[in-house]
Amino acid sequence: MLLIHGIGHRRQMWDPVVARLNGDFDTVSVDLPGFGNSPPLPEGDTPTPHRLADHLETVLDELGWSTAHLVGNSLGAWVSLELARRGRASSVCALMPAGLWRSTGGVGHQRRKALFAMWTNGTRLPMAGSLIRNAAVRTPVLFGLFGRPWRIPAADAVGDAENLRTCDFARTMSALDGTRFEGGAEISVPVTVLFGGRDPLIRVRETDLGLLPDSTKVLFERHLGHVPTWDDPDLVSRIVRESTP
Repeated sequence: MLLIHGIGHRRQMWDPVVARLNGDFDTVSVDLPGFGNSPPLPEGDTPTPHRLADHLETVLDELGWSTAHLVGNSLGAWVSLELARRGRASSVCALMPAGLWRSTGGVGHQRRKALFAMWTNGTRLPMAGSLIRNAAVRTPVLFGLFGRPWRIPAADAVGDAENLRTCDFARTMSALDGTRFEGGAEISVPVTVLFGGRDPLIRVRETDLGLLPDSTKVLFERHLGHVPTWDDPDLVSRIVRESTP
């Protein structure tokens, strides 16, 4: 099972669920190029979802996995769907998937950019790392990005903020402009999609489920934010487990 984080995040987002999945799967969580400990793609090599999928195909080849159960969050879900289109998935569990928007512009796109700008700019404020250690501070600051921000351990919140401040965010975000996922009809493996009621970035009403296979299973949980693994690790682990054939 390959676990793929979203834009601005890092592989540690999966820590709450990995222990719950390891009894059933060999799990590998990765840092996408330019995030966490992974160097960015070279200058001039634009980090589009297609190029990120190319990179992860290399990872799958190095692991000796012709296919894997793919679990992705946000941009990671988009990349998971692209890998499934290429025949590299046994199943896909897409948590709050990016790339399925009805329009590549409009109010939804502007809202996503504004929220990410708020979060990324916040990480550049003096003493941001120290302030975010306090659950009373990070709860209102990170609400929406997480449905229950107070559940994130302080050290993880600080690490996430530092990653967001230093990662290849702007270039990757720019690479998504004017694009969306295509080719869902080519996917022949089970696909499960999860949406969260506390997610201001990916909303069901702004999503074109027609871009996915007709057999796609769609779930909705009101208490989950955009990054749901800390919100309810037991629920997310169960959904991931049940998404596999």
